[in-house]
Amino acid sequence: MKYRVGTRGSPLAIWQAQRIVELLQCADSSSEWEICEIKTSGDARSEFGDELPEGVGEFSSALEKELLSGGIDLAVHSAKDVPTRLPEGLVLAAFPERADARDAVVRRKEAPIAPPAGSRVGTGSPRRSLLWSEKWPQTETHGIRGNVDRRMGRLQKEKEWWGVILACAGIDRLGGCPEGLVMERLSSDWMVPAPGQGALVIECREMDLNLRKILEKINSPDVQVCVEAEKAFLKEWGGGCSESLGAYAQLTGGGDLALRVAVKGKTGQVVRGGAEGKLSQAASVGSELAERIRNE
Repeated sequence: MKYRVGTRGSPLAIWQAQRIVELLQCADSSSEWEICEIKTSGDARSEFGDELPEGVGEFSSALEKELLSGGIDLAVHSAKDVPTRLPEGLVLAAFPERADARDAVVRRKEAPIAPPAGSRVGTGSPRRSLLWSEKWPQTETHGIRGNVDRRMGRLQKEKEWWGVILACAGIDRLGGCPEGLVMERLSSDWMVPAPGQGALVIECREMDLNLRKILEKINSPDVQVCVEAEKAFLKEWGGGCSESLGAYAQLTGGGDLALRVAVKGKTGQVVRGGAEGKLSQAASVGSELAERIRNE
């Protein structure tokens, strides 16, 4: 059986699709897996416009249209890009693995370790801008154009930027920083990651039961429940990841799940919270925490 694996065309997206194909070939060597690049409106805007807000859905919608039309059989997404509501007939069939979910600030080697007052920091994410400004209010955050490699390349060339904030997973998957740049991984207690950040997810048609059985073989239940809790918080809070919102779940030593969140409060301040619960109640942990914070 031959399956068509849909992906965006960015270097990071291609890397992620190739990684999934490696896992699938190990899980079912009797099938063929062909990578199909799909151009999305998000890719076009990322190439020529500002960085898209996290989870805005433009990266996933084009792939979902190809799934529904039969152009591809499965789609590989960054979990943070997938909206909380899926089109009818599609399912998230596997969460294979999660890289470092944290954010990082990337700067030139010769730049000061601490950002000087008035320095420019690049990010198009409201969440990153909010949380960064909480700790470094004397700096200025500005949108910056392009994908991960393009943004780092711009930092190398344009001296007015002190640094850019990026996901560790993207930097790591692309082989690290280019020559002349260094990265500092930021604490997830402070810079709470976006829901699903660092995780990969595979979407397919609900009716494709044979394919779903194959995908089950590469699913990580631990990753799945953590992302489920994060996305449940996002869904209950309301809005996409364009909200100034972070949510990050991890397994505890006792086998439960701990969720930490940071959101923009009514007066613009950062509001933080946390909750723990059983793995089987991951969605409830997220939704109930959102309701509690809203009512405080």
